Amino acid sequence: MRIERRWAGLRRLALSAISTAVLANTALAAPEEPEQTTTQATMRGIFVALSTAYTYSLDPDAFADPANRQRIAEVLHALATNTSGLEDHGGGLDASFDYLRRSLSRDAHDAARRFEQGNYIGSRFVLSKITENCVTCHTKLPTKRQFDLGAAFVETADIKKLQPTARVNIEIATRQFDAALETYEEILRSPDTTADDLALFGVFESYLKIALGALDDTQHPVRAFEEFAERTDMPKNLMSSLEHWIETLNALDLHNVEVGELDAARGMVEHAVVDTRSGADRSQLVDFVAATTLLHRYLSTSPDDDLDVAEAYYLLGVAESYISRSYWLSETEFLLEKAIRRAPGSEVAKKAYAFLDEYTRSGYRVTPARAVSPERQANLDELRQLIEN
Repeated sequence: MRIERRWAGLRRLALSAISTAVLANTALAAPEEPEQTTTQATMRGIFVALSTAYTYSLDPDAFADPANRQRIAEVLHALATNTSGLEDHGGGLDASFDYLRRSLSRDAHDAARRFEQGNYIGSRFVLSKITENCVTCHTKLPTKRQFDLGAAFVETADIKKLQPTARVNIEIATRQFDAALETYEEILRSPDTTADDLALFGVFESYLKIALGALDDTQHPVRAFEEFAERTDMPKNLMSSLEHWIETLNALDLHNVEVGELDAARGMVEHAVVDTRSGADRSQLVDFVAATTLLHRYLSTSPDDDLDVAEAYYLLGVAESYISRSYWLSETEFLLEKAIRRAPGSEVAKKAYAFLDEYTRSGYRVTPARAVSPERQANLDELRQLIEN
């Protein structure tokens, strides 16, 4: 099979300034409510530390000012400590979230290390990418929990005045999903970006992940896509995809899956792969996103059948390879490796390895080196031996 890695251009993130006094009142330490879990306290600490660090990072001079060095170093240390805590105790989430927990912790430590070394530009850049971990994690499963601190943050004047493309990731990272949905719909209506560019920047993928993954809502995107279809700058191939998305969403019922979540997801992924004509074909996007939503729900029930769990990881890896456009954060290889290690002697493991091997090599074919790195080749060799033995 041929897998084409999709690379998107960088989209600059911005966060508003927020009063240090307000942040100090939210505290990094113990939860205010007795029933608050360790995970909630950890996530609160991550939010407070990340928000404070971003406040400074918006101003390059302030970020590099020796007068602020101790305060910024303390905040970055707190961010690293809290993300390590999330990685260590798992956050009550299944193993499909392990990659994101490790990535968040890695980036937080990297930002702190670069700052300590005086690499302020590098530290600020890594801070700007940390939000991608939050966005990816928060759109996997439905949630009804209201994060009031995040709601207050996105309502500040500085957040409100940001461009929608900068504001929306902040809204997702702070779990303000309804606001994020409205912001994406604002982006879809805006004449400032062409329909082609919206596709290039991954707007449709991100929008569907919020609607289906976080909000369990198929009708919002139907209405938004029907309105979007009225745009006069619509290219023919995108219009064709849009029509299929609307048709699929209207037939989709994530609340009532008669054959079970794993079986339903398997059917979606298999048909979507067959019907995808090329790496640039996005017509099956709804099917892939819906399948990942069902698979994460299935894994969240902590199933104990190794073969079924391995297949869920395999299907997630395949689906993510067709959805993801992030060069910074790609789960495909992690998920396929999880499938192999969960049931190494199975046919699922063999399929996962074949997909992983081609996916890895196709990615390197678009790089100047045109060769798989020694580290990744060693990992592939280890996985192959695991299957053979």
